[in-house]
Amino acid sequence: VAGSQAERRRLRAFLGRSRPPSAADFETRCQPYRKIFGEFSSSSFGDFQSVFDQPQEYIMELTFNQAAKGVNKEFTVNIMDTCERCDGKGNEPGTKVQHCHYCGGSGMETINTGPFVMRSTCRRCGGRGTIITTPCVICRGAGQAKQKKRVVIPVPAGVEDGQTVRMPVGKREIFVTFRVQKSPVFRRDGADIHSDLFISIAQAILGGTARAQGLYETINVTIPPGIQTDQKIRMTGKGIPRINSYGYGDHYIHVKIRVPKRLTSRQQSLILSYAEDETDVEGTVNGVTHTSTGKRSTGN
Repeated sequence: VAGSQAERRRLRAFLGRSRPPSAADFETRCQPYRKIFGEFSSSSFGDFQSVFDQPQEYIMELTFNQAAKGVNKEFTVNIMDTCERCDGKGNEPGTKVQHCHYCGGSGMETINTGPFVMRSTCRRCGGRGTIITTPCVICRGAGQAKQKKRVVIPVPAGVEDGQTVRMPVGKREIFVTFRVQKSPVFRRDGADIHSDLFISIAQAILGGTARAQGLYETINVTIPPGIQTDQKIRMTGKGIPRINSYGYGDHYIHVKIRVPKRLTSRQQSLILSYAEDETDVEGTVNGVTHTSTGKRSTGN
């Protein structure tokens, strides 16, 4: 008898260790996963709609000056937002909703699958806890409707082509990517800008002043005597605002010497006289030849 009792105790201990998991065991084991997935939604296993509901993207065209100086630009967007007629409730204004008896108004239902117990969004009311008997005529009970909205986009000074900003519109957000047009005058290099300045031969040789188009105003440029073509003149702080730091970039003016295609008789004589005195000529000059004495004279 004693042996039979010992055998029964061992059998009960074995069965206790190998019993199938209960609903309580399953709830305990699932708790870490519920915590992870529950961060996406108030439901137990998460509502992934909010994860995939990404903001809409739009393209905004800007001129070079608008991007450089900044501008408040109006923009029209079509966006899904809270229905203005029902204020997102889904039911027609003036009507009442019914209590969901399927989930008891909790918005969650319990599903028993053998030893497993799962909680999910109520299939009857969609998690609202109420049943809409008279849906809104605009959103048809969804609480969301496509709306055309005119918004003002504050374009920051110094924005570059291809940059994107995120902006709230109503209860939603949109992405706006800027497309900056090229300028017929300026070339951009970060916060610095470059432009060309054409000067005459006399200005290049003797020096002087010239007027150049700047980003903010007309610039009076001092030309030093003997300046060479493609030489750069730096105008400090006359560039574009640095969008991620302080201060402004610089404006680099590239000098281009304009050579006349036609000369008057007097200009021709003066240039020939100048050519006679040149000593660093590589090659020959049309209209100027060497004499037998080694001096230059004007040819016919």
